[in-house]
Amino acid sequence: MEISPTVFEKKTSTIAGLTEAQPAGAKGDSTMGQDSFLRLMTTQLKFQDPFDPVDNQAMVAQLAQFSSVAGISEMNKSLTDIASMLGDNRLSDAKEWIGHSILVSGNYAVANKNGEYTGEFELNQATDNLSIDLLNENGEIVMFAELGRQEAGPVEFNFDSKNTDGTPQDLGRLKVRVNGGSISNLATWVPVASVKTSDASGSPTLVTPIGNVLPSEALRIG
Repeated sequence: MEISPTVFEKKTSTIAGLTEAQPAGAKGDSTMGQDSFLRLMTTQLKFQDPFDPVDNQAMVAQLAQFSSVAGISEMNKSLTDIASMLGDNRLSDAKEWIGHSILVSGNYAVANKNGEYTGEFELNQATDNLSIDLLNENGEIVMFAELGRQEAGPVEFNFDSKNTDGTPQDLGRLKVRVNGGSISNLATWVPVASVKTSDASGSPTLVTPIGNVLPSEALRIG
């Protein structure tokens, strides 16, 4: 009697079946946290071959590797936080600006310790009759300068408010008005009186006669 050989069908593994059951276009999380790692390890133990279980050393190695990666991730976050605290806007650095003047965008000027109102702007095109006025809070012209013919490019101005005996005068905050030409990037030099924190995070601001200024808003320091 001829005995037909027994045919054993190769069955798809459970893991493969789980993979095939996922919907098309499914997306997983691009990062693995502690919970995801433990779920993956539990699944691995559940479906491991009982005749060839995961070696204890291999399991310990996986745990050690995950702990190392998690530790590096936490360390990177800590270093990032420390770097932000030690950045250019650090309060101790900003305090070094006290007593100096900073160039900030705006059309208001104040006197420095020598009684000078200074600033600069960009003249967009040549002009034959450029002039600059400094006006007080009432809109009255306190000082002015007739610059006449000027070529396009950067223009600096300096108004000296000293009186006849050479004593510097502080005429308060004055508005800068440029006449006879198209300008851009108007900025003035203002002294830094003090430094204070602006919010709970401790971000510093520079206190000036024209208002509070962030260190990042300073175009230059003099």
